[in-house]
Amino acid sequence: MFRFWLMMPLLLVAGNSMAAELVRLVPMLDLEGRTHALQQNDRRAVRVFVVLSTECPISRSYSPELARLATEFGRNKLPVEMFGVWSDSTVSPKNAEVSFRDEYKLPFPVLHDGAGLLARVLRPTHVPEVFVLDVAGQIAYRGAIDNAWEGLGRRRPRAEKTFLADAVRAIVDGSPVAVPQTKPVGCLFEDRLANGSNNAAVTFSRDIAPIIFTRCMNCHRTGQIAPFPLTNFAEVAKHAEMIVEVTQRRLMPPWMPRADPDAGDESRFVAERSLIDRELQLLKEWAVSGRLEGDPAHLPPTPRFAEGWQLGEPDLVVKMSTPYTVRAEGADLLQNFVIPIDIAEDKLVSAIEFHPGNKRVVHHAVLFLDDKGQARKLDAATPEPGYGNFGGPGFLPSGALGGWSVGNTARHLPNEMGRYLKKVSDLVVQVHYHPTGKEEVDQSEIGIYFVKKRVADSLAQPGKLVGSIWMANYEMDIPAEEKAYRRSTSYVLPRDVILVGVVPHMHLLGKSMRVTAMLPAAPKSITLIDVPAWNYNWQDEYYYERSLKLPAGTRLTVEAIYDNSAENPSNPSSPPKRVTWGDETTDEMLFCFFLLAADKTEDLIHTIFDNLGHDMKQSRNVIEPASQPTSAKR
Repeated sequence: MFRFWLMMPLLLVAGNSMAAELVRLVPMLDLEGRTHALQQNDRRAVRVFVVLSTECPISRSYSPELARLATEFGRNKLPVEMFGVWSDSTVSPKNAEVSFRDEYKLPFPVLHDGAGLLARVLRPTHVPEVFVLDVAGQIAYRGAIDNAWEGLGRRRPRAEKTFLADAVRAIVDGSPVAVPQTKPVGCLFEDRLANGSNNAAVTFSRDIAPIIFTRCMNCHRTGQIAPFPLTNFAEVAKHAEMIVEVTQRRLMPPWMPRADPDAGDESRFVAERSLIDRELQLLKEWAVSGRLEGDPAHLPPTPRFAEGWQLGEPDLVVKMSTPYTVRAEGADLLQNFVIPIDIAEDKLVSAIEFHPGNKRVVHHAVLFLDDKGQARKLDAATPEPGYGNFGGPGFLPSGALGGWSVGNTARHLPNEMGRYLKKVSDLVVQVHYHPTGKEEVDQSEIGIYFVKKRVADSLAQPGKLVGSIWMANYEMDIPAEEKAYRRSTSYVLPRDVILVGVVPHMHLLGKSMRVTAMLPAAPKSITLIDVPAWNYNWQDEYYYERSLKLPAGTRLTVEAIYDNSAENPSNPSSPPKRVTWGDETTDEMLFCFFLLAADKTEDLIHTIFDNLGHDMKQSRNVIEPASQPTSAKR
């Protein structure tokens, strides 16, 4: 892993949870099979949840008004997201979909909540009942849509009070909601899960399928990385005990960070994949209680997975010029491919979407930039496509556009933020390959999405440029059979910055890593990320739901533990042997990358160069020039 890695596109997300569970109930399917990640709030949107029913006449009567409000919010370009919530386990999802789409004509998604996971958090008492969440994820209003219905059987000719619309407009304007709660009028919300009854048998169709479809199918389907599919009742029932084993141990879905209950919002990341306790409970109950299929009519819709470009047609598509053949056996490979970028002017890049040409062998990729032609010379010196170099790309990059690893989701940077791309630059794509036992061929491609504004206009506004710094400890000498080898490193921020993401990195002996920030004006240590069980095969980049403003003088500290004993199943050496710093997977590293923005561009640039000098000093003091990776030699 290369220390000039300016890492993957960051996601600056505002949004806190109204309750810890709600944010982690994602992703959820709507009745048409589309997936919605409720914990992500890139737009800083006001969230409206309306609990609905196809059978309650009062709920049905509100369909035109809800459709009108959704249209009005959209027409006025208000940052509002509306969701219906359907939690009736007695009605077929297909019938509900047809009713909401064709009869009631709702222009917003209706979430399928047959298992009652969302109902357990919202705790509705009636249908319809509305819940409005502010941009921090707190319930700012709950109750009636308006006062058109005074009571059962008593409806006014027209509503005199517009509770929902007033609450939304107040939140958008930054004002307090005048009436934060009203009594809803409608049919009683009767549900076995919402009222606390657990006597009904857990079934696949109603309770388990929503979990599997949203949490597992992204990888566990034909053509994806998982070893077997989980797309129907038979496939899931066959693996029920194993599913319980790996989910109870938090091995699946793959997600390394541990939530810090004392850290509050600082430790919450975008797109967390951890299952909530109720999901774990349902999986276990189903596996030990007979694995009932239940009524197939209660199945949620099969999820839709994007084909082609998930973010839409890119502004520019680049591709490896020729296919590359990965040898059948041997050590992992890091091959660098030079791809010219033909643009007429400098750009800010809002997103990249990496498409591996061969998912069997591509483990991850890092996208460097070169505006001096250095990589072309390295490429010309080798006969094969690209050139090999473990660690960095073999030169000092002029920048980077991020990267890709298994499980990553392509995302735009929010609020028109972007990474700097200078014209006449080459894109140097470093691909990490795993030999599979037979020769494989890869020709990966990358879609590039630009910020629509001109670079000068973007940079005239604060906080639009994204960069990164890193911390490392090069004093790595791990004795054989050492179970808890400890290393740490610290760095003091010279300027005020905005922390938007963190990316830890170790190799196969890595056991755990914890990253903290000590603020200068308060005796408070903030946990930025805590990885208690490191897994080299599931490295990821972690973006905060709410960015953190860190003042100058903040001390960042990285603490890591390594296990070089025979008890470490990932240890590449048997018997264990001494391991030192190095670029090979069988060597070891301590790196942590920090994705930054700043209110002042000069503060970001100053911090990046100060950090570069700090790292050069660290490496010079420890690593002899002859033993340094090519990228570290100046």
